[in-house]
Amino acid sequence: MQADQQQSKRTRSYVEEVFRLIEEKPDIVDIIILNKNGNPVKTTMEKQMAIEFAGLYEILKEKVQLGLQKIDPKDELLMLRVRTKANEVLITPDGKITVMVVQNAQDRIQL
Repeated sequence: MQADQQQSKRTRSYVEEVFRLIEEKPDIVDIIILNKNGNPVKTTMEKQMAIEFAGLYEILKEKVQLGLQKIDPKDELLMLRVRTKANEVLITPDGKITVMVVQNAQDRIQL
């Protein structure tokens, strides 16, 4: 039992630290951190919107993984980046959590 409590504390502190580090970056619009079941555990969005976003991500992730398996069955999804004219969504799944970040899409190179 004590090991279970220690694991949940470690996970909670891990989520808080990741959230804090991302929040410090410039041009961040929204952050969603999902647990391994795909449920939002920490977000800057309204709860209902975060749940909808998480559901859409799951659909997208499944389709991307199917495509990757056709190319190379041993390959795995490490990061997904979707960019529009105004925004960019970065999604990084791992064993514990999935981090989704929406940021302003701005080119940093000035000619």
